[in-house]
Formats: sequence, C-alpha cells, structure tokens
Amino acid sequence: MFFLKIRALIKKILFFIALTLFLPGSASAQSSAWWNDVENDRRTNVMQELASGADPNVRNDDGQPAIMMAIQHQSWQVYDLLRQHRRTDINAVNSHDETPLMYLALMGEYERMQQLIQQGAKVRRLGWTPLHYAASKGQVKAARLLLDNGALVNSPAPDGTTPLMMAALAGSRPAAELLLNEGADINAVNLQGLEAADWARSKSNTQLANYLDEYKKAIHTPATQPNGGDIEGLIQNDSDSTGSVDGSDSSSRYFDLDRFDQPVAP
Repeated sequence: MFFLKIRALIKKILFFIALTLFLPGSASAQSSAWWNDVENDRRTNVMQELASGADPNVRNDDGQPAIMMAIQHQSWQVYDLLRQHRRTDINAVNSHDETPLMYLALMGEYERMQQLIQQGAKVRRLGWTPLHYAASKGQVKAARLLLDNGALVNSPAPDGTTPLMMAALAGSRPAAELLLNEGADINAVNLQGLEAADWARSKSNTQLANYLDEYKKAIHTPATQPNGGDIEGLIQNDSDSTGSVDGSDSSSRYFDLDRFDQPVAP
C-alpha cells in the first residue's frame, strides 16, 4: 500500500513537471531561435515551434510582441501565420502602447489592415490611434479605410494631438484634405497650444501651413486658443511638456517615425 502511494505521488510530480515544461507560453516552450526565425520570415520554423507549444503572444526583451516584430521586419509569411493562429492576440500592445494595426497603418498596408480589422482589430482606442499613425506618414488610403471603419477624425492623443496635426507634420496635403473633409477641427490645439499649421511649419512644410491658415480664415471661425508659435522650440525647451513629439514622456509616447527607416540587421 505504501509503495502504491509513493508511485501515485511520483506520477503527480512527473505530471506537473511535464505541464511546466510544455505549457504554451512557458519559457522552455520558446526555442532560442524563435526571434531570429520571426525576423527572417522563416515560416516553417515558426510553424514547427508553435506546434511544439511556443506562445504566439510572447514578447521580446523590449516588450515587442512577435506579430509586431514580424510587421516591423516585413516578415509577411510569419505575420500571416501568427495572425491566423487561434491564440494570437491581434490587439496586443507593446511597451509603447502600440498595436499591430497601428504599425500596418503607418506602413500603408491596406489589404493587411482590412484583414486585421475583419478579425476584430480595434480601430478606436484611447491615446494614439491607428488614424494618427496613418496620417503621420500621409497614408491616405489607409486613413480612408480607418475612417470608413469608425475611426474618430478628431481623436486626441494624451497631449491633445489630433490626426490632422500628424498629417501636417508629415507635410501631406492629401491626408490633411481628407481629414478636413471628414470634419477634422482646424481650430484644435494640443496641450502646448499648437495647431495643425504650427506642426506643418515645424518641418518647413510652408505651403501646407499656408493652406491650413487659409482654410481657417475661409470658415470664419476664431481659434480657441492663441497660436502656439515655434513648435520646435517648445519641444526642445519645455522638458515638462506632455506633448513632446520625440516621446520623452512615456505617458504620451508617439511612434518613432524613424523606426522603420533603419536598415534591418541580417
């Protein structure tokens, strides 16, 4: 009888050890080659790892979910595999509160955006939104898709920055016109008192700034606050500002626009 109890206890111990070793998402289930396979679009390898219990929602040391790493490296075969996996969280956020849809919007990946939205990707969210990201690179078609799927044209970022301001920063008149036609508030200012025309001037987009000024005059609506003036000066000199474009305040972090412009390491 004693030996039967010992045998049963050993079985339980072995069961819990096996559970720990092979439970999806456990550290041991993720191979050392996982991130290299994701970055280099090795679909077959990633598929095998998932079948062996790898967690599709695992994050790297920088807090980047696997699906977003695949987008960043344009590993589209791995991205499609992860997107279709039943356990993948398509609304996962990274350490900067960014989502896969925001990445796709910034890159103008229209068809992939459509697929992800159909799967339930959130178009509306608090803080920075996919529409901000589409506007920040002048991705008109992507912005149109988001608006057609319920994006709020005047959605404010934590510092009050609107998609129109991001279109102005990008120097994209087509994106600005789209947003204005959809009801973007030309008089909106962020917490620094800066409006869309100021953002255009900050990047020497003078023609767009003049267009926005003329648009504002044409509707005969006074600004809600005084013009903020030199945006670059404010960004550099106001260390307490929550509206810094470079994202120095993590509570209002904005996507690093140069992130995808850097060469991908082999």
